[in-house]
Amino acid sequence: MIEPRPLTGRVALVTGGGSGLGRATALRLSRGGASVVVADVDLDGAKQTVARCEAAGGASVAVPLDVRDSTQVREQIRGLVEQHGAAFDCLVNNAGTDRGANILELSDEQWRTVVGVNLDGPMFTTREFLGCVVEAGPREFPADVVNVISISAITVGTGAAAYNASKAALAKLTEVVQREAHESGWPARIHGLMPSAMNTPMMDQWHLPDEVMMDPDTVASAIEFMITLPPDTFVQNLVINSRREPGWPR
Repeated sequence: MIEPRPLTGRVALVTGGGSGLGRATALRLSRGGASVVVADVDLDGAKQTVARCEAAGGASVAVPLDVRDSTQVREQIRGLVEQHGAAFDCLVNNAGTDRGANILELSDEQWRTVVGVNLDGPMFTTREFLGCVVEAGPREFPADVVNVISISAITVGTGAAAYNASKAALAKLTEVVQREAHESGWPARIHGLMPSAMNTPMMDQWHLPDEVMMDPDTVASAIEFMITLPPDTFVQNLVINSRREPGWPR
């Protein structure tokens, strides 16, 4: 029987780690024994996450990162490889944003921001991370990339043109990279995750009742599951939905 891979000794980069699911993921992974790099444009939020990780006995560090800036992404990831070597083997593409507006009110700035964070960001980080993994050559265990997509990639929401479109594109990007990694024999696994609404600051604008939203830690547990699977498996796409959400099942 192939045993699950432990988190101990691993270094994970979690984007958008200053709040919400990113914070819950950082906490869960650090409690499991990983050293977590908490990246966010909101450095204060990232530092608060680090404080919580340390209070729970975990190891983490906060770094500023705008995932829309490919130069920042390259410098951060290359720096982590230089510092940690093969131990830096996990990337959680969690950073996301949602600026609700119907198509007639959607400004250029709103569109570019949402697409920049939700699609350009994961592309930049994944490209750089996998480039480093491939350059380093064979390794004992495959590196892990988790793309936090959204159930919005396969559903439609009024006033969410930018968000739905960016997440649908991220879902397709994830599929393509999964295929490229497999066909090229890269020592990496790319996992896709589609959660429904969570009780996070990003969801405040939609004014949904708390009782229909999931606890971010529930979704973070799925991320932990993915990256600790035995090395011969990966999660192609996991949809997590709340049974209390209006209209369930879809």
